[in-house]
Amino acid sequence: MDILKVLGVIAAFFAVPSAANAGGFDGSQPLICASMEAYDCGPGEDCLRGTAESIDAPLFIRLDFEQKMARATRANGEERTTKIENLTQEEGKLILQGVQRGLGWSMTIAQENGAMTLTAAGDRMAFVIFGACTPL
Repeated sequence: MDILKVLGVIAAFFAVPSAANAGGFDGSQPLICASMEAYDCGPGEDCLRGTAESIDAPLFIRLDFEQKMARATRANGEERTTKIENLTQEEGKLILQGVQRGLGWSMTIAQENGAMTLTAAGDRMAFVIFGACTPL
């Protein structure tokens, strides 16, 4: 096999995964997301950096797009369920929004690689969580 054919096969191999991966992060199949880094913020103070556990946020979030539900598991094992009120795709991102216990939340998942950013805001408080999602 000549070098141009080998390079063509290699280029095709690396070009396909990005298109295939996008299918996993487009709302067509359930995902599980893991929280990695978290921030707890309030007006007039520095944001506290820590883990999801340190701010009592969920460690894992399961997303069921068929039922439009998000199921979160906290470090203590407690599970909470909330409805996904809005779901849209824009500029290579899957964007979800909802409300739970007085907090408005928004989650953005990069369709290329599953990188996740979750924000939640309430009365004079805000949380930002960074993590990653993968298809179930």
